[in-house]
Amino acid sequence: MSVTKQDIIRSASKMFKEKGFLATSIQEIAQDCSIAKGSVYKYFPSKEDLLCAVFDECQTIYFDRAEHLKQTETGTPKERLVNQIVFRFQYFIEYSHIMVDFVDLPITQYATFRSLRNHVRARMMEWHRSWLLEVYGERIESFLWDLVFIYRAILKDYLQRIIFEMKQLSIEDTAWFIVDKMDALVEHMSRSGSKGLLEQSAFTKFIHSDSKDWNNEKERIIEELFGRVTALLEAWPGGLARRRELQEIVQLLGTEIFQTQPRRSLIQALCAYLEQEQELRSPVIQLKQIVLEE
Repeated sequence: MSVTKQDIIRSASKMFKEKGFLATSIQEIAQDCSIAKGSVYKYFPSKEDLLCAVFDECQTIYFDRAEHLKQTETGTPKERLVNQIVFRFQYFIEYSHIMVDFVDLPITQYATFRSLRNHVRARMMEWHRSWLLEVYGERIESFLWDLVFIYRAILKDYLQRIIFEMKQLSIEDTAWFIVDKMDALVEHMSRSGSKGLLEQSAFTKFIHSDSKDWNNEKERIIEELFGRVTALLEAWPGGLARRRELQEIVQLLGTEIFQTQPRRSLIQALCAYLEQEQELRSPVIQLKQIVLEE
């Protein structure tokens, strides 16, 4: 029997869907296709590469079906958005071992994974953006990207709860609940004249967080945050002795941060000390987070 690359993807998709990536072996996939294990590796150098191919196919099918639903559904824009959320939850639940687990697996060192993840992120965020504009129109333009990120976070959180919590939430009730809360948020931000905090650049950074451009941007942000901490100490309202003590700690922190291989434990200890001061806490926490980001 002649087995194609697509046959292997189909078999792997079925087994990943049922058992998950970690619990499935290449040997089992080969047996399911009635071929030798080595034949799988002719098409896919590793199990991780095979997972990427499976995920790519799953998300392609998802968007094809979502687009078909969008084109054929009737009702108000809000009702159609609710139906999109219901479909999203149903599909992600059915393929949770692939669609949900994919981004949590320890395969970030694979270039194929990173490229695919960025592509899917971009497509999903653009999908969210287009739907929010369709439902709420031009009045959300001034805070559009804030709304997109909030909407994404709400969808992700409730999907996790629907999948993993023992007490199952109603998918339909959850979809209406989410849209109801988005209505309230849009109404409040529109009425208050909110301009939002995020711009198009936030989307770009989110999509390409592991690129060279982001690494350069990360260095700039670290320098800016460190400069903010230093400036706060220059205007320190407390005693002179305490200010000098804190400045010594900040100097040590700066020396360590800008090392080629900074010591995480030392950075954490120095930041923990500085976080005791209310005036310094927020910028120090932000600085620590981005410096220690993997």
